[in-house]
Amino acid sequence: MDSQFLEFWGKCFQNAAKGQKAMENMAAWMRQGFTGFEEMTALFQKTYGLDQVAKESPDYFEMWKKAQEDFKNCFTDYLALLGGVPRDEHIALVEKYEELKEKVASQEETIKHLQMLLSQAKTEEVASQLESLVQKQAEQFQKVMESFGESFKKGSTEPKGKNK
Repeated sequence: MDSQFLEFWGKCFQNAAKGQKAMENMAAWMRQGFTGFEEMTALFQKTYGLDQVAKESPDYFEMWKKAQEDFKNCFTDYLALLGGVPRDEHIALVEKYEELKEKVASQEETIKHLQMLLSQAKTEEVASQLESLVQKQAEQFQKVMESFGESFKKGSTEPKGKNK
């Protein structure tokens, strides 16, 4: 972290110790794009050396922009040290979580439907195989019965005197 960032925060925390209002103002100041609270803006300009450059200078805007980016990057790093996350990252993660939750629910519904169809298909396949088996057994039984019938017909046409 750069020394300007730490110096800025050191002074802000000193001011915060004087009253909670300063912290509320700083949060509002950051939400408003580093504007709206002249005392904070002046402290920021002084800390980042922007008070040394004329506001009308063409370099001022670029320096202001770079100071804001540096501040925001350091603020994000500072939050990470404290275990915090910037609001926009948090909101993005919540939105992603909600999207994934909906996707999972949809996929679970699809899985249940596919399992039901698979179960139905297996039941139909088993029923079809059972029907085929019964039909084959009936055909085999019919053949056996026809064979017996043929045996009895042959046995009754033989001459009666042979067995004596």
